[in-house]
Amino acid sequence: MGAAASLMAFAPQLVAPVLSWVPTSGTIAGFVAILVALAMFNVYVARVVLPSGRATVTFAGLQLLADSAALTLMLGLTGGATNPFTTLYFVPITLATQVSPRWTWAVAGASLAGFGLLYLLGPLPQGPPGHEHHFAGHLQGMWFSFGVTGALITYFVHSIAMSVARQRAELTRLRDQALEDRHLASLGSLAAGAAHELGTPLGTIAVLASELPHMDSVERDDAAGSIRHEVSRCKKIVQRMSTPDARVQALGADAEPWSLAELRSERRATGEVPVEVSFEGGSEDASCDLPRDAIGQILRELLANAAEACRRRPGKREIRVRVSVADAMARIQVEDDGEGMDTALAGAAFDPFFSTKPEGSGMGLGLYLTRAQLRQLGGSISAQSEPGRGTTVTINFPLAST
Repeated sequence: MGAAASLMAFAPQLVAPVLSWVPTSGTIAGFVAILVALAMFNVYVARVVLPSGRATVTFAGLQLLADSAALTLMLGLTGGATNPFTTLYFVPITLATQVSPRWTWAVAGASLAGFGLLYLLGPLPQGPPGHEHHFAGHLQGMWFSFGVTGALITYFVHSIAMSVARQRAELTRLRDQALEDRHLASLGSLAAGAAHELGTPLGTIAVLASELPHMDSVERDDAAGSIRHEVSRCKKIVQRMSTPDARVQALGADAEPWSLAELRSERRATGEVPVEVSFEGGSEDASCDLPRDAIGQILRELLANAAEACRRRPGKREIRVRVSVADAMARIQVEDDGEGMDTALAGAAFDPFFSTKPEGSGMGLGLYLTRAQLRQLGGSISAQSEPGRGTTVTINFPLAST
């Protein structure tokens, strides 16, 4: 206090406004009591109200009003309108913008009224001699400036908060719409893939049925067995489409882990064309949780195309499949020594309804659906081909569902 008295005597006009908001011995007890009560109330809210789930928008708004009232009382005990910490009124106003528009304006109005009440809670300090009127006008201007600033902050911060909320709602809507579109596309790809798979057995059945009148009894029995086998295959394809669990697995949900070694069984899709399958770097033991049926269907499509390319070229016919794993990604290369394609044909191989097969023997959707399904599973496909030397198709897909 001695130092303060010395400064007061040396520069009274500078020190007096600063000392006006310092609590005196008569007001310090009330200031501390309000501060303790406010702290205890906040502890009660944090320990009891929030864990019990009873916190509502109304409760939050009322608490902000209580904070504004407590701030008014503490400022009234420590200098009133001349206290430089009157800017703390902006804290409950800003927090109220995260509650609701109604409570934002209510807290802003309460804070403005509390600031005005500070002029009545205690006598205003006198300004420099001869400038008392100017100083009183300055204090009144502070209240008016606070009101304008508070209104602007309330409006703009609330507008920003509402804009962010609208953007979040729009992002949520777009995300849900994209997920729904993905599911519809997956179902469409699944249906088109099944239709494409049905083409091969149905074509075999049609050929055998047309040849039945010209066969002897032994050949007819063999043809009937082949027809029964192809019909059974068609039934499995249709059953996979009609079973809800199978449809869910085809979309990549709830798929059971399986070993890449199981891909050996897909060699039967090539018929009489031999297939050599090799696993590099222990990839045979790698586990994958993508839908087994989807990966199997993709590999069967690639092997069937490779076998068809081999049949259209005379001489040695062989298909080589290489499986490898790196960085949680599986890679499968299907290489044939068929007739191959030039650059233009290779570039169009993944277009819908494009086919190098004789007219009427293919739909031209195999590679297109394969690429679409791989994209849905987080994978990719590429092809390299050279006329007269064969084609190499490479697919990549993650071992774990993304």
